[in-house]
Amino acid sequence: MSKNLQTESAVSKGAGAILREPTVHFFAIALLIFAAYAITQANNENLLEIDQREIDARIFLQEMSRGEALNDEQRELVTAFYIEEQILVREALSMELDNDERIHDILAQKMRHVLSGNIIQPTAAELDAYYQENRDRYETLGTLNIDELVFNSREQLADSILAALDQGSEPELLLQMAEGTLSPLPNVNNIDLANIFDDEYAATVLAAELNQWSGPYISNRGQHWLRVLEKNDARIPALEEITDRVRLDWIAAEEESRLQQEIDKLWDNYTIVITNSESE
Repeated sequence: MSKNLQTESAVSKGAGAILREPTVHFFAIALLIFAAYAITQANNENLLEIDQREIDARIFLQEMSRGEALNDEQRELVTAFYIEEQILVREALSMELDNDERIHDILAQKMRHVLSGNIIQPTAAELDAYYQENRDRYETLGTLNIDELVFNSREQLADSILAALDQGSEPELLLQMAEGTLSPLPNVNNIDLANIFDDEYAATVLAAELNQWSGPYISNRGQHWLRVLEKNDARIPALEEITDRVRLDWIAAEEESRLQQEIDKLWDNYTIVITNSESE
């Protein structure tokens, strides 16, 4: 009996010593964490882990493209879009839409098409409501009808020609005084003029009175003189004039809205975990 008691006492002391070991505590905690993780995984079959480094890379690319740092709202939008993309990729793969080695954004785009559903058409009331709500986006720029007179020489013109230009003489008379060409520039706007010439000269032409010559603008063709024959104010076309364009815009907006609703439903099915693991 005495030997048995001694043996049990030794075992008890040995067990106590083992339990006091830090390594044992570590493994015990690890087992608890593993068990908790396993339970969580069982309850979250759609767990999606997102690496913060991937999000940071997307933000960096956006900042490089824009040439400035993103604000908090913009960073959140980049994060949300990246998570949406990963959800769509997961769904696309689960549906076996594509088994080749294409990059993820192709799969995400394909899933967007799947979710967008059938082609929809607006009713007359919906079309009119959309037009009224977005009237400003259909405003056309003011346009000009212009004569372009190009003298072949880039040198200073004779005083007589400059005087004739200042008096608003007709181009036929001016071309008798110096060699050049006459071309019409119909229905051009301020953006067109700036693209053809430059901002400064475009502003000069726009500020000029009707039938007043503005110039010179020097190019490799010679020197350009422009006169505005007619000015058409900016306007908003009636719905009847742009029905097809408004219908296409309505369809695009409605499909985007419905698509986002479907994506939001998918988002709710996932548990999002953003990790911040360091690369080894």
